[in-house]
Amino acid sequence: MSENAVSLELKNFNKLHATIERKFGALTKDKSARALRTIAEVEMTEAKKRTPVDTGVLRSSGLVIGPEQVGGVWQVRMVFGGPAAPYAAAVHENLEAFHKVGQAKYLESVMLELRPYFAARLAAAMRS
Repeated sequence: MSENAVSLELKNFNKLHATIERKFGALTKDKSARALRTIAEVEMTEAKKRTPVDTGVLRSSGLVIGPEQVGGVWQVRMVFGGPAAPYAAAVHENLEAFHKVGQAKYLESVMLELRPYFAARLAAAMRS
């Protein structure tokens, strides 16, 4: 196996699941946290559709992190880039670049469009 490969073997899955529930139970049971994550995943899907594509690495680097509680408030982070695509911010901010596929501000535009509907979508997601 390559030294850059990652391997994971799960033994005794039930014990692992119980540990996760014990440590992160509030996260998995809190409706607002789940709703926030659900909305973020939907919006990430839209952001990926708008992401410029050359090799596809930038698009595939998009992910949702969280939710996590910060100061008693649930938060999620929607990010692109990382080690695989360190140029994400430059592509996002360059309004002069021409992209055959995608656009600049691929994440920001999605979030700005969500803004007027966010509260209603969060409430609806919490009811379901």
